[in-house]
Amino acid sequence: MVRWMSWAALLIASISLLAASLLSYQYVVNKDALDETAKDELKRVTSQAVSQIDSVLMGVTRSAERLASKIGNHRPSEAEMRAMLRRTLQESENYFGGTITFRPYGYDENRRLYSAYYTRQDGRGTFSFQRLDEVYDYTSSEYDWYVDAMAKGSRWGEPYWDEAAKSYLVTYSALFYEATPDDIQVPLGVVTIDISMNQIRSIIESLDLGPSGFGALTTREGSYLYHPNQEYVQTKKNIRDIAQEKGDPNRLIIAQDILSGKGGVIDHVSTTTGQASWLIYESVPVSGWSLQNTFIKSDLPLDIDHLRKELIRIILLIIAFLISTAFLLLRAYHGNKISVWLFSAACSLFLLIGIGAIWYLALSHYSTNTIVGAKISDKETLRAVINGYVVKSEDKQLSSPYFVPTGVYIDTVEFQSSNNLLIAGRVWQAYAENYPAEMKKGFSIGRAKDLRIKEISRSLHKGQETIQWRFQANLRVNLDYSRYPLEVEHFKLQLLAAETERNVVLVPDLDAYKLVASSLLPGLDREIFLPGWKFSDTFFLLREENHTTDFGIKQNIDHVLFPTLYYYIGIQRVFVDAFISNLTPLIIVALALFALSLLPREIEVGRVLSICVAVFFVVVFSHLDIRKRIPSGEIFYLEYFFFVIYFCILMVPLNAFRLALKLPSRLFEYKDGLIVQAAYWPSMLGIFFMITACKFY
Repeated sequence: MVRWMSWAALLIASISLLAASLLSYQYVVNKDALDETAKDELKRVTSQAVSQIDSVLMGVTRSAERLASKIGNHRPSEAEMRAMLRRTLQESENYFGGTITFRPYGYDENRRLYSAYYTRQDGRGTFSFQRLDEVYDYTSSEYDWYVDAMAKGSRWGEPYWDEAAKSYLVTYSALFYEATPDDIQVPLGVVTIDISMNQIRSIIESLDLGPSGFGALTTREGSYLYHPNQEYVQTKKNIRDIAQEKGDPNRLIIAQDILSGKGGVIDHVSTTTGQASWLIYESVPVSGWSLQNTFIKSDLPLDIDHLRKELIRIILLIIAFLISTAFLLLRAYHGNKISVWLFSAACSLFLLIGIGAIWYLALSHYSTNTIVGAKISDKETLRAVINGYVVKSEDKQLSSPYFVPTGVYIDTVEFQSSNNLLIAGRVWQAYAENYPAEMKKGFSIGRAKDLRIKEISRSLHKGQETIQWRFQANLRVNLDYSRYPLEVEHFKLQLLAAETERNVVLVPDLDAYKLVASSLLPGLDREIFLPGWKFSDTFFLLREENHTTDFGIKQNIDHVLFPTLYYYIGIQRVFVDAFISNLTPLIIVALALFALSLLPREIEVGRVLSICVAVFFVVVFSHLDIRKRIPSGEIFYLEYFFFVIYFCILMVPLNAFRLALKLPSRLFEYKDGLIVQAAYWPSMLGIFFMITACKFY
């Protein structure tokens, strides 16, 4: 018998180890292949964006250098010079201004400074002229567009805020020269062209970097030209400053690589989102700037359900290997008391670790594939969706819909009951100048009860009217409590246009959010406290609705063609609180039952029965209390723990009755009950482990 048990344990250990190794190897290989494919795609996206930025900057560089060459080769008159500068600035609508600036006494030996400056007016094609030398002394060290260029050569400067353009501008300074009698080229002055960072920003924000990814742009020296957190640009932060503030050594590596024009990929924990990510960076050739794209690894397009099942299979095999190995190493098959108890403790520990590992998978590998629609997390996706519906309406010979950018900011979330949610906050909409005056403006919230909407402000900017409302609504949410207390849920806010007779499509106002990474909870006040829950993500989604009615609007049956805007909020149960409050009675009862199993056989049946009845009522009342709070039409996960305890409560008095009636049992009497006592915790935890594996597989 002993020999058979040892060989069986050895066989189980060997098979489980081999199977776990094969599955783990397959998992790692597949994951690595997916990672490499994703990295290659992200490198391609980054290189493509760098090429676009380089093309924009190259156009500026060529225009400025061409004009500088014309001025340096022959000294044009002031009128000719101003005409040349004006024509150059008219070459592109992205040129916001420019100068032709001479060194002291370089233009006229009787005039110390001279700088002709044209700037675009209100974004239109008209330019105004100004003499900068009559406004300030540009040779002062604070004006790097002149001082640094004259000292170090033609170059791109640091970004700065232009109040007139209402935009961050960046300047390229191109030197022009004069020849000395010794035929030596000496810098005579600079030609500058200012461009808006909006164009560069639009290139970066159009990148498809997943729901939570984002891009950043720095100069060769590491100063931020663009970052989703505009504070970095406004305060002229350097990548080295951020590295020191946030303890991020990866940024220091990038700062060093930027100086030498290198690019690369770094495994990184994003200091912006706090998540594991890849940081892909590449230098822009013409300027030496560096584009840095952060991609969150959890955004990889994985089949989460399949991945979770694979990992649970691996956990099952590893636990089987550990238990069988412990059985062999501790020689528990000999029945030695110390060996048996040590094996019982080891087995219980392994099962607890296995349960914890599956809990982690249940919370971190939860599929959201049931959420149907187009998730909008970047401007490129939004633009593609809008263009798709424009084409669809043209194909059906319908008028194009009016797209209204709509933003949401939630500052109150409160459960009124298990399935009723109070939600409040602000909604704003931006109406373009071409939005017909006779059409309604505003919104409503679908599937809401006691909806209250109050307008709080209106503003007009460049023909666009922005209206802001305060709202409060009661929502009926359908949460799946069958996983309690390991729920990962999403509830949604359905935003509907007030105009129903003509096609108005609400779309996310992405420009209104500093960061749209879903893990950073755009549109949600971070001070919100929802007892027992934590917020996991927020995002916008556009989804076509399949209504079975035309709502009586016969002339507009084409409404079904266009999508509805949803704002999703993800929540996750704080399972530690739930387990402590709900499992504490069960743990105490389990300990009491274990203590009863260790008592001498001579204990009276009546005492055992009274103890079991007392603990039974403790468990029942605890169970009923949870059932009142959890409106589930099926058995939820934690409820299985109660059923196991009920079974244990039943078995203890049955064994006491067996002893009182002196009924023989080889199992219960083997080595004075050692096997039954030692098997108490492994058996209970083993049942919990298998229930957990089956529930979340």
